[in-house]
Amino acid sequence: MMALLPLIGPLLSLFRRRGVEGVAQDATEQVVSALEAFLHKDEEAAKLTADYMDQARKHDIATFDAQDRFANRMRACVRPACTFVALCWYVYARANGIELQPEDYAIIGGILAFWFGFRPFEKRR
Repeated sequence: MMALLPLIGPLLSLFRRRGVEGVAQDATEQVVSALEAFLHKDEEAAKLTADYMDQARKHDIATFDAQDRFANRMRACVRPACTFVALCWYVYARANGIELQPEDYAIIGGILAFWFGFRPFEKRR
């Protein structure tokens, strides 16, 4: 609702002038420009998000190309290690009859979606 505030002002000024013969061109231009700004806000946010993601990827590539082999290997082991720990925890809980909470299933689902859902599509780009 707060996003519509820039559009409400020009509309109210347009309604205040309704008794006047015809509509002033500047009033309609204000309404149209406010409406266009409102409609393009999501597109601009998506472009900014994509730019930030590209900057983060470039930064990761630059730091990964550094000569510190130990740090690079440790960084490469984090995701697989977390995956194995979470999946072993899930198997242990199921085997021993431990009741899992919805949050536990969300964690497991997020991990599986990362490895088998999102990664192949991301690597195709």
